Amino acid sequence: MSAAKQKPFPLSLTSKLGRSFKKQLVRQAGRVDFYRLLKHVSHSEAGRPWLEHFRQMPPSWEEAGAVRQWAAELTMAQLASEGQEPDRAAVEHNLDSIAIRYDREIHEYGTSAVVTLVNGFFSQRDPTASFTSADRRELAHMDQLKRYREQGLGVVYLINHSSHLDEFLLAAVLAQNGLGLPAFAAGDNMMAIESIARILWIGSYVVRRRGADRSYMAALFNYCRALAERGGQQGIFLEAWAGGARSRDGSLRYPRRLVTLRGALAGEQEVVVQPVAISFSTVPEDLSLAARKGVYTWIRGLGALPTLGRMVAHPRSWMWRSIQGLYGRAYVTLPQPRLLSELKAAHAADRQGRELDEYVALTAISDIARGKKVMASQLTARGLLRARRQGASDLNAAAQAELDLLSEYHRETFGVEPDLEDLIRDNPISQVVADGLKTLRRRGVVWPLLRDEKKLPKVRNSRGLSFYATHGDRRLYSPNAKQNLVVVGAGDWGFALTHYLGNRMLEGRHYLHASLTLYDPRREIIDQLVYERSPEGRFSEQRLPKNAFVTSDPPSAFKKATEVVLACPAGHLAEQVRVLLAHAEQGVKLVVASRGLAPEPPYLPVALVRQMAARAGRGDVTVYAMGGAVGTGDLMEGRSGRLVLAGPAAERDELAKLFTMAPISVAVSEDPVGVNLAGVLSRVYGMWAGYLTRMERMNRAATAGVYLADASAEAIVLARALGGSESSFSAASAAWSAAFAASGLGGQAREFGRRVGSQARRGKGAPSAARRLARQWAEEDRPLIAWNDLDLAVKMAAARRVKMPILEEAWTTFLEGAEAES
Repeated sequence: MSAAKQKPFPLSLTSKLGRSFKKQLVRQAGRVDFYRLLKHVSHSEAGRPWLEHFRQMPPSWEEAGAVRQWAAELTMAQLASEGQEPDRAAVEHNLDSIAIRYDREIHEYGTSAVVTLVNGFFSQRDPTASFTSADRRELAHMDQLKRYREQGLGVVYLINHSSHLDEFLLAAVLAQNGLGLPAFAAGDNMMAIESIARILWIGSYVVRRRGADRSYMAALFNYCRALAERGGQQGIFLEAWAGGARSRDGSLRYPRRLVTLRGALAGEQEVVVQPVAISFSTVPEDLSLAARKGVYTWIRGLGALPTLGRMVAHPRSWMWRSIQGLYGRAYVTLPQPRLLSELKAAHAADRQGRELDEYVALTAISDIARGKKVMASQLTARGLLRARRQGASDLNAAAQAELDLLSEYHRETFGVEPDLEDLIRDNPISQVVADGLKTLRRRGVVWPLLRDEKKLPKVRNSRGLSFYATHGDRRLYSPNAKQNLVVVGAGDWGFALTHYLGNRMLEGRHYLHASLTLYDPRREIIDQLVYERSPEGRFSEQRLPKNAFVTSDPPSAFKKATEVVLACPAGHLAEQVRVLLAHAEQGVKLVVASRGLAPEPPYLPVALVRQMAARAGRGDVTVYAMGGAVGTGDLMEGRSGRLVLAGPAAERDELAKLFTMAPISVAVSEDPVGVNLAGVLSRVYGMWAGYLTRMERMNRAATAGVYLADASAEAIVLARALGGSESSFSAASAAWSAAFAASGLGGQAREFGRRVGSQARRGKGAPSAARRLARQWAEEDRPLIAWNDLDLAVKMAAARRVKMPILEEAWTTFLEGAEAES
């Protein structure tokens, strides 16, 4: 059985069950008349005042017909300009499927019901000024926005996306301030239920999820353009980094390019760009997003006994009473609106080479990061993570430290203090933490009464804790940052390095504006990481830090890379370096962290990379080697260890700082060949030491000392033949002595040697036992690198006429009569 965590069901079965459940859900929902439900809520005691109020609102979408007609003309002209023969009927058909279908009565009932319901689900200081603080600072620029609307300007609301409720919160705020109904994109899958489609269509244009051809995309592009040019309002969620989805880890992401935004900005008329920052103390879908906990998360916190009590005491109104304040506090902040003409002028001076829509989106997401409110639940989660990471017991002090860091970051990055919710502003940190813990308990993130060994609240769902902590982080990581670090290889070693480096960069002020990318050419692995932020197997419960991007696209990874850590298996190293050198457009530092020897012919990884860079004429490539006694578990679990970075002295110390974070230290060396070889041989000699120990040939301190001396002398001979230095194999070298001790005293290589030795003592042949165990571990997805390296090291030494008696004896014992197996 594999040591890796196994999934309870095959993915195919899980997918089929999910699709079946969704079909049943759609079938049941189709029986509900949602329009009738809106009317019921609007005529309720809580909804009636809002219905009376919104029946007086001015008409919306009187221009809907003109928008559609203008979109048709624009689409016909665009297709003709591209050399196509536009089909008027096809264009009209596409626009019929896209365009808004406004209904005044549904608008009145819908707005009344939405405001009533969101004021119930969320705690409101003033229900007539929903989602605002006492001083209404969130709407400080509302008057300016209203003046633009009075001038007839179209508005594009660019919004961060945390919840399915985002658009309803914004619609409630705009309705209360007399700004009418914006249009949002709705996937055609949302229109599967007729009564829901009837409601959504009054303020939605429909986007086809699949099968969109060039004619359809032109129609969608031009419909968004026509909306802006005819003075309409439209809302666009910027964070489309995972297919338009809500943020699964709580982070603010740099947006991808969106056809809807390109269309909205393509017109010749002036347009208002209005960023919108939405902040939640409780994200209704929190654990369904962060930990795939299902739809139950929407009602988590109701409490079974209180709900039963309300059902008995208030049989007609128990449901309404139960949802009051279920999702805590939320805020909708509208930073200063920007005119498109002003953004175009700034874009003209931008030297990053971005398109206008990219520049506008990045500007908006930066404004959102500056204006998004810090909530007590987020600050408490950050404090709890800090306390756990540092082994501290004072949660209040940890939360205060996080608040100080957030404030420092905002001052340095945005020139202003962060916008703290009033509860944080007006209360001591102990009360803030108490409120935050109340939220985290209610949402199933921490246990109600249990404590850990440090007397901190015991974490119930680590992904949920990271989710809320990341919601409190306002950092953005540009793909065009000056420092772009890439890790190649999404296996356990590459994931661990990315996880470690991501947290290191989050801790260090020097890396505030650096980017981090994990690259792997295997699309299925990357798709898993994009969706889950966690790998399958050993680290399935760990998530990548929010500043780590993942991609399988070589240009995205390497085009602007400044440092690349090569953590892929040595057998794939040559191909990955070839791809990297083909796409890297500037000088780059290559850190060879691949473990093992490159095969065919046996080659030391750092020498292979040097040779490939030289053959490619890349004099702007600097090659370093990474070694030392640090494993994947050390990086992930924060255990002490020492890495060794070897390479040219220039900029080496600065590069070493990137890998330094307590309790991991970094030593430097000028011998990349020796450090690389030391890492390889320490595992091979450690494997043989395990065998000798089990065979009672090395059962005293003296014999162990002699073995270390002989192995060191033997390794030095090979190092010299390869151009390395003997200093890398001294007792003072962490690349050799610490790694040798780690392999000889424990770890996979020593275990392998001991188990083969046990079989040999029972009279079984060591070669067959070794091959069988190596094959078994490979099938369990934990291949032994030292097993392959023993064969490759002996062949590499033989090719250079270097005698290595110890390794030759190990080869004879383990491999004689058979080739090494992968």
